[in-house]
Amino acid sequence: MSPSKYLNQMNRFSIFFSLLIFISVNSFAQESNGRVNSLVAAENYFSALAKKNGSKEAFLKVSDDESIIFRPDPVKVKDFYGRGTVDGPGQLSWVPVYAKISQSGNWGFTTGPYTFLSSPDAEPSYGQYLSVWKADFKGVWKLALDLGISHQKPLVEPELNFTDPKSIKFYKQISPARLRQRQEIITTTDRLYSNTLMKDQSLAHDVFMGENTRLLFPGEEPIIGKARINNFIGRNQISIESEPLRSDRALGSDLAYSYGIAYVTKNKLITKYHYVRIWESQEEHKWNVILEIYTPAGS
Repeated sequence: MSPSKYLNQMNRFSIFFSLLIFISVNSFAQESNGRVNSLVAAENYFSALAKKNGSKEAFLKVSDDESIIFRPDPVKVKDFYGRGTVDGPGQLSWVPVYAKISQSGNWGFTTGPYTFLSSPDAEPSYGQYLSVWKADFKGVWKLALDLGISHQKPLVEPELNFTDPKSIKFYKQISPARLRQRQEIITTTDRLYSNTLMKDQSLAHDVFMGENTRLLFPGEEPIIGKARINNFIGRNQISIESEPLRSDRALGSDLAYSYGIAYVTKNKLITKYHYVRIWESQEEHKWNVILEIYTPAGS
């Protein structure tokens, strides 16, 4: 796809989502309704706010005390912008094209393309973002984690994939000790995946990846599907050593994330990255990675 066609597609998405944003702001749709449309509306409100008032105001508006962004290393939003950080020149815009929400209705993620214009006459730069969201005690969506990668001008037109849970359930509050136990299961699963990656990457992907897993890797458009990911890994002689640092899990026990440090060898060059893995409990309650993103770490 040519850049002009891609931008036209992005503009069509923007017009469509602008209508959603207008509805959202006027009907308090930033609150979760248990459906993915409320999560998509929150993401588009976030994007519209950044476009109108700048990233700093937008991030502070949608974040709470625990929200994390990668700049390039993980840092709490309020700490990062509390340092006197100001918005630089240029305009960033993005749209979600893939989103899921937990059956508990209070946890979800979105991902999709972004464009950045340093000035009105400049050539756009492109990339992909990932946002994880959690609803607060009032049911309002708050950003939990946000990061992204850059790549060249896109050749593939994005397809919309917004998934509602099969059922919506109410889950009572879980004790802090039980929450830690649930999160440790994700961390342990991530660590097992990481150990298997070092020994046999093909086996690791077969065991721990879903069939339609999405890989977001710097310099690349989204690589979708286990077979394509294996092909990309093999073609570029990639090996990965990773160590989880933190995890979080939806009350619905169907979605989770983990993040940590990874050392990626690509064509014999070793680079330090941060990674985030989105996990989904699939067949027979087995946790599989459905999205994986690697973003360069600081020095």
